[in-house]
Amino acid sequence: MVNGCQGKRWACAGLLTGLLVGLCWGNTLKAEEPTAEAVEFFEKHVRPVLVEHCQECHGPKTQEAGLRLDLRADAFKGGESGVAIVPGKADQSRLLKVIRYDGDTQMPPDGKLPQPVVDALTQWIQTGAAWPADSATATATAATATTPEAIEAARQQHWAFRPVQRPALPPVKNKTWPATEVDHFVLARLEAAGLSPVAAADRRTLLRRASFDLIGLPPPDEDIAAFTSDPSPDAWAKAIDRLLASPHYGERWARHWLDVARYADTKGYVFQEERRYPFAYTYRDYVIRAFNNDLPYDRFLLEQLAADLLDLGEDKSPLAALGFLTLGRRFLNNTHDIIDDRIDVVMRGTQGMTVACARCHDHKFDPIPAADYYSLYGVFASTHEPKDPPQIAEPKPTKEFEAYQRELNKRQAELDKYLEQKRGEYRAKLGDKGKDLPPERIDAMFDRPTRNGQRDRQKKIDQWRASSPAAPEKAMVLLDNEHPTHPVVFKRGNPRNRGDQVPRQYLAVLTPNRQPFKQGSGRLEMAQAIASRNNPLTARVMVNRVWLYHFGQGLVSTPSDFGLRSDPPTHPELLDYLAWQFMEEGWSLKQLHRRIMLSRTYQLSSQATADQLARDPENLLLGRANRRRLDFEAQRDSLLFVSGQLDFTLFGRSVELTTTPYSARRTLYGFVDRQNLEPLFRTFDFASPDSTSPKRFTTTIPQQPLFMLNNPFAIEQAHHL
Repeated sequence: MVNGCQGKRWACAGLLTGLLVGLCWGNTLKAEEPTAEAVEFFEKHVRPVLVEHCQECHGPKTQEAGLRLDLRADAFKGGESGVAIVPGKADQSRLLKVIRYDGDTQMPPDGKLPQPVVDALTQWIQTGAAWPADSATATATAATATTPEAIEAARQQHWAFRPVQRPALPPVKNKTWPATEVDHFVLARLEAAGLSPVAAADRRTLLRRASFDLIGLPPPDEDIAAFTSDPSPDAWAKAIDRLLASPHYGERWARHWLDVARYADTKGYVFQEERRYPFAYTYRDYVIRAFNNDLPYDRFLLEQLAADLLDLGEDKSPLAALGFLTLGRRFLNNTHDIIDDRIDVVMRGTQGMTVACARCHDHKFDPIPAADYYSLYGVFASTHEPKDPPQIAEPKPTKEFEAYQRELNKRQAELDKYLEQKRGEYRAKLGDKGKDLPPERIDAMFDRPTRNGQRDRQKKIDQWRASSPAAPEKAMVLLDNEHPTHPVVFKRGNPRNRGDQVPRQYLAVLTPNRQPFKQGSGRLEMAQAIASRNNPLTARVMVNRVWLYHFGQGLVSTPSDFGLRSDPPTHPELLDYLAWQFMEEGWSLKQLHRRIMLSRTYQLSSQATADQLARDPENLLLGRANRRRLDFEAQRDSLLFVSGQLDFTLFGRSVELTTTPYSARRTLYGFVDRQNLEPLFRTFDFASPDSTSPKRFTTTIPQQPLFMLNNPFAIEQAHHL
């Protein structure tokens, strides 16, 4: 009987979960309307493969076996051998069978596709085979979307490409309700729809909301008591200022930016070399300090893109900001993929533009020709990472540091001795020809065993730097090459199929009367074009991100895509008002927080009226607060906080969170392994560090409550409590 009841209980729980998931998906997505992320995956990882490897035989001119793979409708219809693509069912899709070489028919016939390509196609089909529009329309769109005339038209007509201007406050009927300008824009929309905002949340709820939003921790009882009993009219403003002044504000908001920056402590799969980044943590700590110091956002961007090219004076710590560019995946050290990743994180992260979709062809929808992609490619191709990164803090002369230095010198001496020996052997083989050859030329002649010996000794050095807590802080910088690269377009994204040369310059749609970059790689000029008041995207994109983290949804629903296919803002005038004020107030994020949080809109209760639920079920008009879950970091940190165990130490190397004895550091300082992301992180919807993340997903799965019930860490905190 007990087992039977238990089985029914789990069956009911499974049914309920299924209903909840079904309702969530049913309310937000339709099969024929793929998400922006799914479309991006298709354009970046699927369409280029079909174009390069399939459409010569299965395209507009030739359809062998009756199969055509350039048009969506024809691709899903299949050919003489049956259906080629079955969305959501990889095992039933003939396309995958032939590219895996499972059977007599093997495609492409001249050689099997690389496994990562096969994996990408498998993932695409298994997750629904998103294919936007119809390729006939898409092809026609691409043919016209990137002409000079179309680019100019997009600049004039698309809301995101027009200059930011301060809009006039809209009139409202209930003139007593607005507390700030923000409320005018919100109330005007509500009144136009015949709705009213709900009442304000109670004071305890407000303080809890603000505390989690700004520092990621619950408010202590004494703070709640003080706030709820404070009769002064500025009690709420004082509470916000106190939270913004907390050093833990930087920790909370650094984590949001690290999602955008695809932060991790490892490189991903890199075969034989050391997997860990030895100084990734210095970038994380830089971001914390930048937020705590309210570093102007335009300067924040300049330092992350070109700190090495700025006049920093005596303080070289901002060099750590360049981790924004250098901490991505290493793609088995494939230079083209590394540069693509850097273009993607800069363009989606700061501009809300999917420029990486133009790697293999002109962008299918946005006014971004492939030539613009390769103009940026040339900027990053003109840079390099030094073998020994610069030191940004003087180490303390402790016994631990002395021991670290002795061991490092020992390992370096082993490598130097090995190289000196091998270079001597190679010079001896070359005779007179080898006497005057520099070491670099000799090293290029090494055979595989010799290179392996060199790599093994270098790996020991890297491991010591990455693992020793006494290693001095260094910045993972990017430096300009002595001579910049003159880029060419890679036809179909193939570096062996070289097209026209293009100048290093910024995007045409964002730069009227643009000129080629003239200073070295052009990286500083690119950074200045991004961190500019004249750039229509930079302030809008960041304001939208801040709004997203305060309300659970952005004014623009696609935070990293402001292109032509994005949904327009729910409140376009409000977005522009906030963007304008953001720049007017010196790009101050703390001022932006104040402006948003002092509004009545932010302070509303989450209790919806029946009228609101019926007429605005998704709360797009902001007539009430959105109920939001705590993310993984806030959940774990709260357990430690209420049990009295939380370690409030700021900064430092990353720590393991899931091994005993359990660390009491904030979750922000947890070690993020890009290749083997901790399952606990995945359970609670942690952002994937493989690429820039616009926002976190929210799932409901059994592992989440089971962690709270059974995990030794949760039980340990319960005992402490």
